[in-house]
Amino acid sequence: MRTLLYLDTNIILARYAPDEPQHEETKNLLNKIEEGKLASVTSILTLIEVVSTISRAYNRFKGEPESMNREEVAGAFLRRVINIRNLDLIPMGGEVSIDVEEQRVKLPALFAVALEIGSKTGVKTLDNIHLAATSIASRIYGHKIDYFITLDEDILKHGEDIKDLIEVKVVTPAEISEMTFDS
Repeated sequence: MRTLLYLDTNIILARYAPDEPQHEETKNLLNKIEEGKLASVTSILTLIEVVSTISRAYNRFKGEPESMNREEVAGAFLRRVINIRNLDLIPMGGEVSIDVEEQRVKLPALFAVALEIGSKTGVKTLDNIHLAATSIASRIYGHKIDYFITLDEDILKHGEDIKDLIEVKVVTPAEISEMTFDS
């Protein structure tokens, strides 16, 4: 069985930004994924984050032709992400109900898990959703994630708590590149 990685959005973005920390490691990691040496998943949230990030900084990413506008650049990056071989997208899961005091609240399963993680880790909102997607991948969709790959300092700082909570080790691309895997 191939090692299964969860890719945080910053991993995908760092592949295309040579001045980002661990750009080379990230590029090598994604090449291994596309070659089928590793398998990977990410949340559908990643699509929104990529489009939003690229839209905010499209001058940095537009390359050639110089005439591409913000929407065209964001769309091009969205297509790049969707076309990464061996990268599956984790949906939000079905709707669940949670009890908050006397109220019953319906929300996507992804958000219900993110609420639990957020209350126990203190990491940022979108990071909680990525961590919840990792848990949902296993609990609902039967994927066993081996590593959560990120460059996010806050997630890395809380790595042990996260590992205890969702049973997935948090590592950087540099750390994962030092490991050997059976393909």
